[in-house]
Amino acid sequence: MRLKTFLILFFTTFISVYALCGFYLRTHPRYVPQVQKQDLTPILNQSTFTEADYNILFEQTGVTKPLIDEMRTMPNFIKKMELFQDNYLKEVSVISEYLPPVTTSEILDASQSGFQLGPYHNGYVLLTQSTYTANWRHGHAGIVIDEVRGITLEALNPGTYSMEQPISKWQYYPTVKMLRLKDVPQSTLDDIAEYAATHLKGLPYNILADKNQGEEPYETHCSLLVWQAFNHFGYDLDATGGLFVSPKNMAMSPLLELLQIYGFNPNEVW
Repeated sequence: MRLKTFLILFFTTFISVYALCGFYLRTHPRYVPQVQKQDLTPILNQSTFTEADYNILFEQTGVTKPLIDEMRTMPNFIKKMELFQDNYLKEVSVISEYLPPVTTSEILDASQSGFQLGPYHNGYVLLTQSTYTANWRHGHAGIVIDEVRGITLEALNPGTYSMEQPISKWQYYPTVKMLRLKDVPQSTLDDIAEYAATHLKGLPYNILADKNQGEEPYETHCSLLVWQAFNHFGYDLDATGGLFVSPKNMAMSPLLELLQIYGFNPNEVW
């Protein structure tokens, strides 16, 4: 009798906790910036920025120093930064889409305009928290393989093969991180992107695919595909060093530097 009572209490508690986790997951699709909008014009009109200036710009726009410095060389820099600020701080509504067989993806409501990605180049890594399975927010990953055409390479879901995707779709995820490899020339990133485009396209999706596949990968999943592209050149983006790699593992990698966030808590890695 005691065992029966224990089992009833255990499963009741488990189901309740599971349901609460699912409710929290669905009602908290993104981080809402906890800052008041401020006039950036005095900072943006300066000829040089201090570290404090960069910090304020990041808090207000989600754009970091490397990307800010690149954009300063482009036309309409101030207007672009103000647009980043508007998009970063505005309230948005999020809807869910079912991805067979058991995954859910969150996107911005179609009635709203997406946020704007900063300048991107071949080999840049994109991460989102906005996919989950059975109350596990595992996220999704992609790599830019053609900056001119605006194309990423991604492994999407079971039953599909890794394929090209328009990078514009990332502007409709409610959470996005854009990162790049630290301290390497763009030519190296171009080589990584070319390798991904020629060797990692068309691989069957397998959520259980591991990293030990030799020189010629034969299966993949979203974060593994990105890991495979960089690992071929000696860059292990898995911060944990385990058999499997996730978007969170790559977000934690000391080899990558953050360029832009949207919908992520700026004080947390994931």
